[in-house]
Amino acid sequence: MPFRAQLGLGTFAAAAMLALAVLSPPPPLQAQTPTDSHCPGKPAIPVDQQILGCGDAIKSGSLAGKDLAEAFSNRGRAYYGKGDLDRAMADYDRALNIDAGSAVLFYRRCVVYFFRSDYDHVIDACSKSVALDPNFALAYNGRGNAFAAKGDTDRAIADFDQAIRLEPEPYTFNSRGVTYLARGDVDRAIADLDQALKLDPAYAIAMNNRGRAYQAKGDLDRAIADYGRAIDLDPKYAMAHSNRGQAYQLKGDIDRALADYDAAIRINPNYAPAYDSRGSLYGNKGDQDRAIADYDSAIRLDPGLAHAYANRGSSYTDKGDYIHALADLDQAIRLDPNSSQSYYNRGVVYTIKKDHDHAIADYDSAIRLQPGLALAWNNRGLAYMGKNEPDRAMADYNEAIRLNPEFSVAFNNRATIFARNKDYARAIADYTEAFRFDPDHAEALFRRGIVRRLNGDKAGGDADVAAAKKMDSDLVEQDSGRPRAK
Repeated sequence: MPFRAQLGLGTFAAAAMLALAVLSPPPPLQAQTPTDSHCPGKPAIPVDQQILGCGDAIKSGSLAGKDLAEAFSNRGRAYYGKGDLDRAMADYDRALNIDAGSAVLFYRRCVVYFFRSDYDHVIDACSKSVALDPNFALAYNGRGNAFAAKGDTDRAIADFDQAIRLEPEPYTFNSRGVTYLARGDVDRAIADLDQALKLDPAYAIAMNNRGRAYQAKGDLDRAIADYGRAIDLDPKYAMAHSNRGQAYQLKGDIDRALADYDAAIRINPNYAPAYDSRGSLYGNKGDQDRAIADYDSAIRLDPGLAHAYANRGSSYTDKGDYIHALADLDQAIRLDPNSSQSYYNRGVVYTIKKDHDHAIADYDSAIRLQPGLALAWNNRGLAYMGKNEPDRAMADYNEAIRLNPEFSVAFNNRATIFARNKDYARAIADYTEAFRFDPDHAEALFRRGIVRRLNGDKAGGDADVAAAKKMDSDLVEQDSGRPRAK
């Protein structure tokens, strides 16, 4: 009697974002000549005024040596404040050509490279800075952030440790906390973020990051509270709105989640992760067209956002557009080969296409990267059944149920093997569990009815079949006794 197994179609929420590796602004240099009153390098003076003042001082011909280097450096700092990184770097280069022994100038280059995401040059510039001044805490922090961005968490933490020994500032505790969180050491992350907030209770970035740590710990209520505090401290903090939206989404509070995603996009229409997150919400609601529109926006704003490609691929899968789905999932894996989600979602497409070997290879990768992903174990079992390898399928269903003892689909699928082997008592027990954990699972109830009949309980089987048909009128029986839709 052929019983059909079921695919676990898991939709992954978008990832909450950390305020990663924030570098402190370059410190000002001290004015030394009368003309420096027009070019002081102080943050309180408008940057356009400083650019003009420093330009006049440079063109005056009255500055030389370190004074001239300071004028170029301070104008570069003003350009940096305007977001004009190219002009900022050009001025820092001119300053270094005059004063190659300035640790501060190398640190300023380090900051510009960081905002260009040029982490190798960040490490080089900050290393030259600490070589010139071994007590320059900001440079250790900057280099640590670059190591963290490259995934070298050991070197990052070593640099943050040194920066904290020199100057225990809130920004460095924040950086180290974020790095501990990236390593999965949530308790140490929270301890560092607590310390950052103790030193500066108004530090919205650390408050957001602690919320992310609590979310990683599964404490959504505390996460939401911290995101809310971050928003109170900085109402225009788009990332905190987006993160709180994700926490609400995980709690099933869709209206509040959507309101936060909308707020994040209203505050910063160029914030790609908010579109990705809102797209995941629409996708979970079954509105794949709106989901794809949001993923399109996320990818347009950030073509390297692998998560958005993975999610868009999932939406295309739901629409039955497997060509576009595979193209997106291939790109997601190229961008992030360590994403279990992308391998899992591509495995789903291959499973639907009955390409069982490719499906198994992708589920293998998903399981290697995330051994606790019960959906991948279940779906690999389904692929093994497609290859007529029931023993391997049974082992995978067993593991899926061990990982998630309330996994209705896995109980249903394991029951199909028991039924096929005419082990009707175990099949009935598993269909019972499948229906208990998902009372809307009419097909599990229907199948239990069929197996109860085969096991000699005609009255019980007829009752199950009748009840299942009331739940889903499309369920009918073939001659084989297999349920199918009309």
